[in-house]
This record gives sequence, C-alpha cells and structure tokens, in this order.
Amino acid sequence: MNAISMSLMKKTKPCDVELGASVTAMGALCEPGQTAVPLKPSATMLAAGARAGGVSVEVAWKIYQAMIHHAD
Repeated sequence: MNAISMSLMKKTKPCDVELGASVTAMGALCEPGQTAVPLKPSATMLAAGARAGGVSVEVAWKIYQAMIHHAD
C-alpha cells in the first residue's frame, strides 16, 4: 500500500461531514451581496484601493485587513 492510499484510509472525518460544511459555505456565497475574496489581496488590488481612497498602499492594506477580519 502506498502513502496516498494510507493517508486516505486514515481520514478521521466522514466525507458527508466535510461535504456538508462545503455546501453550507457555498450556500452563504449564494446570498445576495456576498462574494468570496482572497485573505491576502494582490498588489494590483491594493494599488486600486489606495488610488480610490487617496491613501497609501500600506493604509489600503490595513483597511482591507480590518474589513476581512470584521466581516459578518
């Protein structure tokens, strides 16, 4: 038996639990006004945010972090 098959056999959570969590998470994204965003924005995203807000890239990064960490 190879390492891949061994790791598959050692799975501790049943597949239906993991699938259920995935379905719940995807369902939340289907609500109006919801979207998935990266935890770490790209340099392009930060530059766009800095330009839009008239702030430095560093401040845009702090704003982005605050929004991600305080999302409902």
